[in-house]
Amino acid sequence: MADSQIPEAEIKRSRGLPLVWVLPLVAAIIAVWLLYRDFTQGDIRAEILFPSGDGLVQGKTVVKYSGVDIGVVHDFRLVPGAEELDGADGVLAEVEFNHSAEFLLVKGSRFWLVKPEVSVTGIRGLETLVSGNYIAVEPGTGEPQREFVALSQPPAQVSGEGLRVLVRAPRLGSLNRGSPVYYRQLEVGEVESYRLSENDSEIEVELFIRKQYAHLVHRGSRFWNSSGVSIEGGISGVKVDVESIASLLAGGVSFYTPEKQRQSPLAKNGQEYRLYNSFADADAGIPITLNFDRGVNVTPGSTPVVYQGIKVGQVSDTKASSSLNGMAVEVLMDPITDDLLTDNTRFWMANPTIDISSGLSQLLEGNRIEVDLRRGQRSVREFRAFAEAPQRDPRMPGLHLKLNARNPGSLQRGASVYFRRIEVGRVQGMELNSDGSGVTVFVVIQPRYAHLVHSRTRFWNISGLRASASLTGLEVEADSLLSLVRGGIAFGSSRSARENAPPAKNGDTFPLYGSREDAFEEGLEITIDLPSAEGIKEGAAIRYRGIQVGEIRRLRLGPDLASVQARATLFHHAEQFAREGTRMWVVGPEIGLETVANVDTLITGRYLSLEPGSGAPQTTFTAELQPPRQDLAETLMRPGLTVILNAPRRGSLSAGSPVYYRQVQVGEVTGYALGELADRVYIYVYIEPRYRTLVREGTVFWSASGIDVNFGLRTGLTVHTESARALIDGGIAFATPEAPAMGREVESGSHYPLYPEPEPEWLGWRPKIEIYASELPTK
Repeated sequence: MADSQIPEAEIKRSRGLPLVWVLPLVAAIIAVWLLYRDFTQGDIRAEILFPSGDGLVQGKTVVKYSGVDIGVVHDFRLVPGAEELDGADGVLAEVEFNHSAEFLLVKGSRFWLVKPEVSVTGIRGLETLVSGNYIAVEPGTGEPQREFVALSQPPAQVSGEGLRVLVRAPRLGSLNRGSPVYYRQLEVGEVESYRLSENDSEIEVELFIRKQYAHLVHRGSRFWNSSGVSIEGGISGVKVDVESIASLLAGGVSFYTPEKQRQSPLAKNGQEYRLYNSFADADAGIPITLNFDRGVNVTPGSTPVVYQGIKVGQVSDTKASSSLNGMAVEVLMDPITDDLLTDNTRFWMANPTIDISSGLSQLLEGNRIEVDLRRGQRSVREFRAFAEAPQRDPRMPGLHLKLNARNPGSLQRGASVYFRRIEVGRVQGMELNSDGSGVTVFVVIQPRYAHLVHSRTRFWNISGLRASASLTGLEVEADSLLSLVRGGIAFGSSRSARENAPPAKNGDTFPLYGSREDAFEEGLEITIDLPSAEGIKEGAAIRYRGIQVGEIRRLRLGPDLASVQARATLFHHAEQFAREGTRMWVVGPEIGLETVANVDTLITGRYLSLEPGSGAPQTTFTAELQPPRQDLAETLMRPGLTVILNAPRRGSLSAGSPVYYRQVQVGEVTGYALGELADRVYIYVYIEPRYRTLVREGTVFWSASGIDVNFGLRTGLTVHTESARALIDGGIAFATPEAPAMGREVESGSHYPLYPEPEPEWLGWRPKIEIYASELPTK
C-alpha cells in the first residue's frame, strides 16, 4: 500500500459556455422578446370618463370600430366631482385597446356608449339586444392621447358631403337629432344637432342638406318648423294647426325660397337663418286671390285651406270685391301646391263638421276653405270660389250614381260608401228634390270597385246606431265609429243578382233604403185584422218559432172603426206562410199565479206569432189577442199518443201543464173541455212519440198539482211534489204496473180516469218497458 501512488489531477480549461448557463440565457432571451412584443404589439391602456356607469360591465363591455372589437373595459372606478363633467360625479373606465387601434387614441376622437334606442326618427343600436351594450368610437386627427371624456349621447349620424347651415328659434318644438328637413315635402336633409345659444335666449339648430340638394338653399330662403301642434284662441274660435302625424311625432323643418329671392346667392356652410313657426309666419307661401260671390265667414291668420284633410294654405286677408257684389279673400298657399294652382283647381267654403278621421283639428276648427287641386293647362293665381260645397264633381274618376232617399239621416258630404265594410267610394253631396218628396244623394265609386255595382244592387243607410233590447241585454250595432259620426252608405246584392244583372252605368239611379233589412226583405204585402192594437206598434215583428219572418209596416183603423187593420210584409223566405189556415195571435207578457211567460215583451214590445196553414195562397188574415187552443181533432193528428182523462174538476191544470212518468216530463196537457152531460171535465193529454209505450191498458193517472204534506209524531213532516213547475202550473203523473197487469199498448183517443192522488202501491211499480230511441233530449 505504501508503494502505491495516487495519480494527480489534471486541470483543463473549457473553451465554451458552460451548459448550466444555457437555460437562464434562453429564459432571458424569451423575456426580452416578450417585452419587445408587449411594447410593439401589446395592449394599450386608456381612460374614458363616462357620466354614468349604466350599461358598462367589467370584462364584457367591448369597444368597437367599424364593427370590429378593438378593446374591452378592464376596470372602472368612481370619480366624484369631475371637472370635465362640470363638477358632476362620473365613472372612469380603464380600457385595454389592441395595439392596432393606437391610431384611434388621438386628440379629437369621440367615444360614446351604444345601447338600444327606439324613437320616431329611427331605431339605433338594435344589435345590442343580442350582443350587449358596447363603446363606439369616432376617430380624431390630433396628437396621441390616453384620456378621453365620453359623449352623453351618440353624435348625429350624418355621412357624405353637403351643406351645413344654422337656424335659430325661440323654442325647439318636437325637433330631435335626425328629424327630417323637407323641400316641397321631399326629404333633402336632417337635423344634425341642437344647443342653447351662448346667452341662453334661443335654440341653435344645425341642419345638414345633402350635396345634391344644396343648390336649393339661397341666402333669401325661409325655414319654418313643421312639427308639433300650434293652438291659438280668439273671438272667432280656436285655431289648431297640425302639419302631419309624422312631423307631429318626429319633428321636421321645411324651407322654401320665395320667387323674389331666387336670384340671391347660394348659401354657404355656416349660413344662419331664422326658424319660423309656420310657412305663413315665414311669408313663404304663394299668394292667391279667391273671389266669392257673397260674403263668407273667414278669419285672417286662422281660417285654413284644406285639401283632403291636409292643410295647404291659410287666409291672410279679406276685402270687398271691386264690384261690391262679393268678397275677395287673400290666401297664402303652401309652396308644395305651386304646380297644382291651375285653371282646373276649384275652391269652396265648407261649413264645420265633426270628422274624427281628420284628427283633433277638425273637431275644434270653425269654417274652412276646401280646395280640389288639379293639374291644368296654365298656372293661375286668381280663382272664382263658391260659398257652398259643390253637390257633385263629374271630373272625379269613378262610377257616379244617384241615390233617392226619403230621409238621409246623418249623412254628410264626404261620408264613406262601403262594400263588405271596405270603403269603396264617397258621398259627394246631397240636394232636395224639386217636388220636396225626398233627397238625392250623389255618390262616386272608385274605378277599381266600379264592377261591384250592377242594375240590381241594393244601397242602404248605415248612419247612426241600431239597438235592440231584451232581458238578456242591450245590443247596439254600428258599422264603424266614422259612420256613427259622419254617416255612411253600404251596398250589396244576392249571388243570383250578381250573375244575371248588367253592370251599372254613370248616372244610374237607385233607391236608398233605411236599413239592410229594408233593402233585402221587401217580401209579400199582407193585411191583418186585429181586434185592438194595444201594445202593437209599427215595426213590430211577425215571428214563427222565435224567428222573425215579417214586420208590421202601418196601422190604421178598420172601415167599421171597431177594429185595427195592419199592413205587414212577409219576408221572401216566409212567403209560404201566406196560405189559408195560417193563424196569428198577439204575444205579450203573461204574469200570474198559473204562468209567467213572454216577460221580454215588456222591453221589446208585443209581436205577432203565427202558425202556418196548408191551404191556398191568401193575403188577408185575422189575428187574435190570445194564442189559439188545439181542439181534440188537431191533437189526435199529432205524432205520439193522445189520451183523454176524465176528471170531476179541472183544478189548476191548463194547456201546457206537464205530464210526468217517474218525475220525468214525457208529455203535456193540450186542452180541456166539459163532458157531454157537463158532469165531468175531459183533459186532453199528449205523450211524446218516444214515450208512448209507457201507457198501457193498466196505466193509472193522478193529479200532481199542489203539495202533499204528511205529519206524524214519529215520522215527522213529509212534503212531496212532482216538481216546482207542477206546483205552479199544475201537472199530471202516471204509473204502469208490471206484466201481466200492465196490458197491451193503447191507441190515441183512449179514456182513463184521473185520480186526485196516487195509491201507495202505484209508486212502488217497477215495470221494464222499452221506449223508442230518440236523439232529442228530454225536457
